[in-house]
Amino acid sequence: MRLTKIITVTIAATLITTAARAVHVWEDPGAWSTATFSYSTAPKYVGNELSLDLFGSYWAPERRLRDLFDTDIKGDRGRWGGGVGLNYFFTPFFGIGGDANFSDHRGFGGPAADYLIGNGIVRLPIANTGVAPYVFGGGGRQFNGLFRDPETGDVFAGARYEWVADLGVGIEFRVTPGLGIFTDGRYIWHTRDGGIDRLALRAGLRVAF
Repeated sequence: MRLTKIITVTIAATLITTAARAVHVWEDPGAWSTATFSYSTAPKYVGNELSLDLFGSYWAPERRLRDLFDTDIKGDRGRWGGGVGLNYFFTPFFGIGGDANFSDHRGFGGPAADYLIGNGIVRLPIANTGVAPYVFGGGGRQFNGLFRDPETGDVFAGARYEWVADLGVGIEFRVTPGLGIFTDGRYIWHTRDGGIDRLALRAGLRVAF
């Protein structure tokens, strides 16, 4: 129940701050486009910042966290995909975010989305170089995944509704205060019996408003 409440609060806060920032963007679209597409010496990471993520992704099954570096992620059960996310930073260093992933569902049906996850984010901009490592963690709802038959031990792919938790690290590079690229990786833990963890990798474009 606690995880459910955390996710609900995170999503609600993201929606509220998204609406507030959208008003400012539409009030002065010229200033936003200048900051996004023009070189500037202004700080590249600021507070009260909303950003949109558009990314490609790859996820692979994992037995457990301690086996992370012993697992071949190129197996036939890995999935390529992509998704979209929203982030809001209250200060240059602390924020919240949420993202949804959609992958190639060859071999199994199920909902369109693999998961919807909300996270708390801590980032550490390096001066004004545009480089900012970050860490994040949280949880959400999984809709598609892998699970193991408790009787036979066989692994199947398909619809798999359960709450999950995640922890990850990443790095972003801002070309301008409004435009950057990022890449990150996260470990996602299952919570239901018979589930299988996964390693999820993302890389994409981040647009700040």
